[in-house]
Amino acid sequence: MMKIQQGIDIISVERFEEAVRRHGDRFLDRLFTADERAYCESKRFKFEHYAARFAAKEAMMKAMEIRRKNRFRFREIEVRRQATGKPTIFLSRESAVRFGFPEKAQVELSMAHERRFAVSTVVLILP
Repeated sequence: MMKIQQGIDIISVERFEEAVRRHGDRFLDRLFTADERAYCESKRFKFEHYAARFAAKEAMMKAMEIRRKNRFRFREIEVRRQATGKPTIFLSRESAVRFGFPEKAQVELSMAHERRFAVSTVVLILP
């Protein structure tokens, strides 16, 4: 029997930018992988891209029913782009095992952002 779980998150781009300015690179390093940072830094409106990726990580945590008290690290979820440009979620094998995430699970990610807000939704299709 297939099971579907969903998570969604919205974030203020301005609030996220303020947090980055207040806490600096150390803050970004705790949240994002080197590849995610390189991608966002290459963009004209980089804070919109950072905020969308942060929202994607939050949405994935909600869909997986992971709580921060479970010693979860945001870098364990990585937002990548397929050749077509479609965003996708990558979860390391170690993290997938630790959180009981099935190997054959399908993850669908959608992200959107504009000047003020970034939103992401994740749908998990579990075997």
